[in-house]
Amino acid sequence: MTRLSLILMLVACMFMVTGIVIAQEEEPAEAPSVDAAEGDTEGEEVDSGIGGATVKGEIIDTSANQNPIQDVTVKIVEAGSEQEYITTTDETGSFEQSGLPPGRYTVSVAKEGYGDRVGRSKVVAAGGEIFERIKMREKDNIISFFMKFGFVFYPLAICSIVALTFIIERLFTFVRSRSRIGTEQFIASIADSLRKENIMEAVSTCEEAGGPLANVLKAGLLRYSQAQIEERDITKEEIQEAIEEASLLEIPELERNLPVLGTVAVVSPLFGLLGTVTGMITAFTTIALEGTGDPQQLAGGISQALLTTAGGLTVAIPCLIFFQLFDSWVNRHMVEISQVSTEIVNQLIVGDANA
Repeated sequence: MTRLSLILMLVACMFMVTGIVIAQEEEPAEAPSVDAAEGDTEGEEVDSGIGGATVKGEIIDTSANQNPIQDVTVKIVEAGSEQEYITTTDETGSFEQSGLPPGRYTVSVAKEGYGDRVGRSKVVAAGGEIFERIKMREKDNIISFFMKFGFVFYPLAICSIVALTFIIERLFTFVRSRSRIGTEQFIASIADSLRKENIMEAVSTCEEAGGPLANVLKAGLLRYSQAQIEERDITKEEIQEAIEEASLLEIPELERNLPVLGTVAVVSPLFGLLGTVTGMITAFTTIALEGTGDPQQLAGGISQALLTTAGGLTVAIPCLIFFQLFDSWVNRHMVEISQVSTEIVNQLIVGDANA
């Protein structure tokens, strides 16, 4: 079983690297603009002149250096007519489209590897121009996404791998421990064999059924059979002792690794809370040094705080659910073993007394 756990842990690592996080697709969002809101054309119009209107601007990324983005596809759409004008940005991240008829235009930008953005609708007069400055955020891959967690990523990654490994291992164990015969059918078959005083047939039924209940009853039946072979009387306590000894082997196997899942369910939110605290410290340090003039750096610390909290809860919630599920299964097996074994022991003792 130790070898199985190691194999499952390796599989979990591979699964985490290849499938837990994929590149995030962003919905087009409105780009911030310093111009007046839509519908307020006063102030948006530039002095009229002879000639077409001009729409120009620049596209930059969301890094602290605000680097220009080259080869961005810029689509300029005229409201009403839905006429499209397409251009691209140069090495400085700038674009310009002139010779446009006066009217209301919306600028949208797109580039592979970046989230699409849509600017606000603006009005430009004949001979006038409008300027759009749009930020584009690079889409996250697996590495860049987890880098946002900071140092808390490593303990959370370990917790997630351990949780996934032991959840799979426990599921495999409980499925394997299921009886191959229904419980009611199994009990009826054992009772019928005991009524016929055929102990070995009852033992064969236990071997055929398998599972914790069958193994425990088999131990009691073998102890009773041994006493019959030795032609000596056997007490109820002696049979119960054999059943309890077998239970001490079966129940721990069902409970194995459950404390690990319980620990991960408790520890993961604490690691997430630790990331939240460090992220807020970063945010308030930025406020203390830079004030509130750089919302991008401020948002970085808040983003880390929220991501680590979400990461800790993402690990803890399924871990806690499976822990409670497995624990209920163990309790059900224990109750079932206790009830059925008591019934079988009483039947053995009564049958022996009648004989």
